[in-house]
Amino acid sequence: MIINTISAMVRRQAARGSSSAAALSSRTFSTAPQSTSNYVSPYNDLFEMMKSNNASKITVVAPSETDVPMLKCGIPETVLKFKTTCYDRLQLAPYVQPNEYKVILQVKMHHLPLESDIEKEIFHQIVGTRFDHELGELKLTSNQFASRIENKRHLCWMLDRIVLGAKKLAAESN
Repeated sequence: MIINTISAMVRRQAARGSSSAAALSSRTFSTAPQSTSNYVSPYNDLFEMMKSNNASKITVVAPSETDVPMLKCGIPETVLKFKTTCYDRLQLAPYVQPNEYKVILQVKMHHLPLESDIEKEIFHQIVGTRFDHELGELKLTSNQFASRIENKRHLCWMLDRIVLGAKKLAAESN
């Protein structure tokens, strides 16, 4: 659409015999930056395969299970669910809503690396009412720091301490 409009402008200017028409027609209308650097796109091979119609040879490599970050207690970070609350910006002081930095961590019981019944019993005694028996889910909450990232780290640290503590106490009781 834009190119057609520009071409029409060039034709009209040429029909009038204007000298600016020659300047306008010789101008490049590319939006790409004009540089002489030897930049090679990291996707150059992909684009060449697409041009030569060999896109079916593209392979996608799935991340292996060893690439998944794990907590010290052995829980993969992919099974942890975090919830936060977000508010619009306030124009008046104090500029912060209550519980703006509150983070909630949820993890299902079957994801916890607790093998024996003693470990599970000690775990339930440690967490108390923070474990929902109907859903089979542990729910930890932190609003201790003025940063969501710090609260998230604090919750992961708490979960590590709870699970490792339950395992340690179970091992000592045997």
